[in-house]
Amino acid sequence: MLELLEKQLNEEGKITVSALKVGDYVKYGDKLTAQTYVTKENEEPDTGYETSQTFNTNTTTLWRVINKKANGDVEIVAVNNTLSSDGTTGLYLKSQNGFLNAETILDNLCSKLYSNPAYGTARSINVDDINNLTGFNPETDATNYNKAYTYTSGGPFWDKNTNIFRNATTENPITVDNTYYYYTVNKNIPLYDTLIEETKTYTGDYSETNYPMFYWLVSRSMHAYEDSSYFNVRHVSRGIVGNWNLFDSNVYGGASKYEGGCAVRPIVTLNSNVQLDTSDATKNGSEQSKAWILK
Repeated sequence: MLELLEKQLNEEGKITVSALKVGDYVKYGDKLTAQTYVTKENEEPDTGYETSQTFNTNTTTLWRVINKKANGDVEIVAVNNTLSSDGTTGLYLKSQNGFLNAETILDNLCSKLYSNPAYGTARSINVDDINNLTGFNPETDATNYNKAYTYTSGGPFWDKNTNIFRNATTENPITVDNTYYYYTVNKNIPLYDTLIEETKTYTGDYSETNYPMFYWLVSRSMHAYEDSSYFNVRHVSRGIVGNWNLFDSNVYGGASKYEGGCAVRPIVTLNSNVQLDTSDATKNGSEQSKAWILK
């Protein structure tokens, strides 16, 4: 492996993360300073959930390469979910505000807990990350994807032009694009064991070693029909890329709100100039005990 890496030296003769391959394990937690993120506080957007939640940096989890970018940057994803500080619950989102603010909250949480400016920036995993691994193309594989429905009464519906929920009227209609889809993930994709696979020993305690891999995707979706719409945040659950409904409404003026709790999964983009420590020849990224060490 080192012979291969030696062929990928940078201009200064150093081996950098650009030499890694998808699936490699990487040790990144030792480059992090433990941080705390609290929902609904410090001017953070409202989750819609009644109470605030606290999340702390997981400095012990390992990471794996999920994507290599054309500019040499490398994206790594956490092997384990991030849970709230009680160790047993995920991030709760609820109703209209949960839908409206989900993407900002998830990205802010991951950025606060897992960014290190000297190494890279963090964000939440999104549906495109999973689709890129699976090869799923919603434009060609999803039924009724992107079909538009215009409502002239009822609601409230989400108005994408103003990013608010409001009632529809004949004079001021609202058009909603159907962006809903779900699919079962093929077991042959890269990182299936890290991102998709579920254990069979789950008993309900997230803090166990073998908890199921279900987590939010920082991607919203709408499931639209002629007379109603469902407003969701995408997630990965039980081997499926799916959606969690947080709010729905119809042309007759009926509406319902829901809450959902899922874990958080961060992705860090390592800068292309981050160097690898190759002093230990056994560290080749092939398994967790051999995770690459960053200088």
